Amino acid sequence: MNSRFNVKEAISLIVYPDKDSNKYSRGVAGLLTGSERFPGAGVLSSRGALRSGAGFCRYMGEGQFCNSLVLGSCPEIVLGEGACNSFLIGSGIPDIMQDPRKDLAERIFSDPSMYRGSKGWLVLDAGAMDLVLNSSPAVPAVITPHSGELQKLLKKKGIEATAEDILDNPLRFAKLASRLFSCAVLLKGARTVAALGAFLQEVDADCHFLACAGTGDVLAGFLAGFLAVCKPEGEEEFVRACAAAAYLHNLAGKIASQSMAGPGRPIVAGDVADNLPNAFLWVYGQFKKIN
Repeated sequence: MNSRFNVKEAISLIVYPDKDSNKYSRGVAGLLTGSERFPGAGVLSSRGALRSGAGFCRYMGEGQFCNSLVLGSCPEIVLGEGACNSFLIGSGIPDIMQDPRKDLAERIFSDPSMYRGSKGWLVLDAGAMDLVLNSSPAVPAVITPHSGELQKLLKKKGIEATAEDILDNPLRFAKLASRLFSCAVLLKGARTVAALGAFLQEVDADCHFLACAGTGDVLAGFLAGFLAVCKPEGEEEFVRACAAAAYLHNLAGKIASQSMAGPGRPIVAGDVADNLPNAFLWVYGQFKKIN
């Protein structure tokens, strides 16, 4: 099934807290992101996760410098590992197999006991996407490549395709990658595609100011947090949740750039993270107008 994501679908996936909610029931997200080389990715992915609606976020940095940088920017985050509903691995990590946290990353990938109730969701970004090349994750997982990254992953499986080929036909290549790697794919671009099995969702990512460094880190963190909150059941809902995160991220970019109508203004990744809560408000307000 293939459909273009819209505001009605977004509102159906947003989970609002009620009087019985607590920080654990709202969802716990864990982030193994950032590195000594790219420490900012740890900050940006954390800011994205914290604005997803998740009640509790953990950060597992490469060392004291990364941990201190993230904690200084995000005092709400908790340092150290622990059971989570969802995890993000990879943002800002060039190669997870060369990272000091490699063993922890492999446990998160393969051991269901790392997840709350032994059930959860996994987001693989940047240098952690290679984990799906040779084995399957223990929980439902999604990789988050742009066209260039997917081109490199496909080449490692013996499939030759240029980044331009992928941009020209993102539906085909997202579906192919999902089949090859036995996981969901969120293929980022102006036409962002979420795919898993028979299910496809297309998102118009029409805020082109998002084409700047760090916005992918914000999206990956936000996606991990969003999955921890909405806890999707089955392949179709998992695909829709991935699409919803991309949809809200694009809205946050449009709000930050003031491009809801008109050309807008340049932004940085932190502006997108700051406006993720406003994307929730916009979706709910727009939904009321439609209905």
